[in-house]
Amino acid sequence: MTAPRAEPVYFGPDARPLFGWIHRPQRAARCSLGLVLCNPVGYEAICAHRALRHCAEAAADAGIPALRFDYDGTGDSAGTDLDPDRLSAWIASVHGAAETLRSEAGCDRVCFLGVRLGATLAALAASERSDVAGLIALAPVVSGRAYTRELRALQMASGTGLPETADSDVMEVTGFALSAATRTSLSAVDLSKLERAPASQVLILDRHDLPGNERWAAHLQASGATVERHAVPGYAEMMLSPHATMVPSEMLRLAVTWLCERGAVEPLAQRERSSPTRSSPTEDSPEGRDTLPRSRHAIRLPPGVLGGVPISETSAFLDSGRVLFGILTAPHPAATDTADAAGAKELRTGILLLNAGGTHHIGSNRLYVALARRWASQGHVVLRFDISGVGDSLPRPGETENAIYTARAAEDIREAMHYLRQRAGVSECRALGLCSGAYHAFKAAVGGAPLQAVVMINPLTFFWKEGMSLDAPLTDRRVISEAHRYREAAFRLHSWRKLMRGEVDVGRVAQIMIRRTGAWLSRHWRDLARDLGVPLRDDLGHELESVAERGTAMLFVFATNDPGLQLLRTQGGSRVRKLCARGQLAIQLIDGADHTFTAGSARERLITVLSEALDQARGHV
Repeated sequence: MTAPRAEPVYFGPDARPLFGWIHRPQRAARCSLGLVLCNPVGYEAICAHRALRHCAEAAADAGIPALRFDYDGTGDSAGTDLDPDRLSAWIASVHGAAETLRSEAGCDRVCFLGVRLGATLAALAASERSDVAGLIALAPVVSGRAYTRELRALQMASGTGLPETADSDVMEVTGFALSAATRTSLSAVDLSKLERAPASQVLILDRHDLPGNERWAAHLQASGATVERHAVPGYAEMMLSPHATMVPSEMLRLAVTWLCERGAVEPLAQRERSSPTRSSPTEDSPEGRDTLPRSRHAIRLPPGVLGGVPISETSAFLDSGRVLFGILTAPHPAATDTADAAGAKELRTGILLLNAGGTHHIGSNRLYVALARRWASQGHVVLRFDISGVGDSLPRPGETENAIYTARAAEDIREAMHYLRQRAGVSECRALGLCSGAYHAFKAAVGGAPLQAVVMINPLTFFWKEGMSLDAPLTDRRVISEAHRYREAAFRLHSWRKLMRGEVDVGRVAQIMIRRTGAWLSRHWRDLARDLGVPLRDDLGHELESVAERGTAMLFVFATNDPGLQLLRTQGGSRVRKLCARGQLAIQLIDGADHTFTAGSARERLITVLSEALDQARGHV
C-alpha cells in the first residue's frame, strides 16, 4: 500500500503560525491513533529531515495518520531561535501539533515519536496530556544539563560558533543560536525526575555505539510505564551531512511495528496530575483559543526586524504532477493594495532560492528563511523550493532520491519560474543558490532559462559528471590552502631551517606545487585556444560569455578561502577578467566564513552583500 502525497499545512496561533505536513493513510477508514513526529533542534533537525519524512510515510503506509512539523522559531514556522521562552514555545508547539492531528485526522489518541531533544520535548508535552497512547524516543536527551555541555564542547571543537563573552550571552552551535535563558531552561530538564511517566507505553531506541538510557528506563518502569528498549544501528548515518544522510531502516521498522501494536491499546486512564492536564479544548476556553488548529496553506507574518511591510507565505506544489514543493514569500496583499505604480513595477521581479546540497528549502543554517522574509518585507517576491528528489520534492520518474546534482534541475527551475509568472504575477526572475544550488542556477542560465540575474555562492564545480565524489572539492580546497601556505613559508627563514633539518615533507610540497603549476599552465593554454577559436571541452569561459550575451547578470560570492574562487579563475581564464571589466560579472569575497556561512556574523555579512546587490539591481529596473 502506498500513502498519497502529504499535505503541507499551517496551524496554531495567527500571531505565531507553525508549519507542518500531514501524512494521511490511503484507506478512508478512521484511525483512532495518530503519530506526531518531533524533530531534534538545530543542525540535527536539518540532517534528520529526510529520515523523519520517511518515518511519517511509513506510518501512513501502515494506516496511521502522521504529522511532522517545525517548532516555533525553527524551520518554516514563524519566529527565530533567539526569541524569548524557547523551551515553553517548543513544548506548546508539540501540543499544537497534537491538537491539529486530532482535528485533521479524527484521532482520539496520539503517539509521539521524537529524536534527540525532540524526544525530550515530546516527553514533557506528553506528561501534560491525557490522550497519549505511547512515546517512541530515538536517542533521547534525558539530561538537559548534559546536553548543553555537549553543545558547548561541539562549539569549541568546531571553532565556527560565536564565543560567549561578557557582552553576549549567545552561544552558536553549527549555525544555530541558543541564548543564556534557553540554556538555563534546558539545563533544568531531567526526564528521570519527572513525577509521572509521559505514557503508559514507551519505546526507547538507543544508539548501538553509545551507552543506553538505563536510568531513565528504570525511572519510567518505577512510574508504572511499560518500557521496551533496543540498541539499534543507523543513528550516526541519519545524522550525516544532508547530502550523505541515510534513512535508518531498522530504527523505523521497529518504531512503526511497535506503533501498529499500540493501535489496540486503550487510552491511558485519567490520572491525577500536579500539572495541568491537556484534553480536547473548547473554542470558548483560553486554552482552546491558543491551541485549536487553524489549518491553512497561507499565513501572514509581521514586518521583519528591519521594518518594511507585512508579508505572506504560501506553501504550494509548483507543478501539476505535485512533484515540486516550495514556499512563496511575498508582501501581503493588504500591504500592496495602495502601492503606487513604481512599487507595483518592483513586485514584478521574483527570486528563486535553490537547495544548498541536500538541505531542504529552509537553506543552510536557515539562511533562506531569513533572506525570503527580509526581502519580501522590502517588496520582493521570493520562492524557496526543493529541486526534484531533495527535501520535500519527489524524484522525477527514473531518478533517485537525494541526488544533489540531478540532471533534471534545469527542468525544475523552469517549472518554478512558470509558477512565479502564473501564480505570483512576476515577469522577471533571478536565481540564487549556494554550493550545488549555485551550480544549478548557472547551468539553467547556460541552458537559456530567461533569468535576469544569477547569484552563485561558493560553487564547488562547474562541470558535474555522473559518479563524481561529492567530497572531491575538499581535496581542491586542501591543495589551494596548502599551496598558499607554502608560498608564504618560502619567505620565512624559520621555514628554510626546518627544511634543512629534514622536518618538511618535501615530496608532499612538490606534489602540491606541481598540481598548482599544472592548473596555471592549463588556464593559460585554454585562453590561447579560445583566442585561436579552438573548441574546448567543458569550457567555462565560453559558458560565462554565452550567459552574458543573453543579458543575464552574474554575481559570484565566495568565502575567502573557498576553492570555488580559484576554480572560477582557472577554468574561466581571461574571460572572467573581461566580463568583470564590462560589468557583466562581479565577484564578492567574504572574510571569516566557511563554505556554508555557519557563523552568524558571516551569515549577516553575506545577507548584506546579497541585499546590496539586489538593491542595485532594483535601481536599474
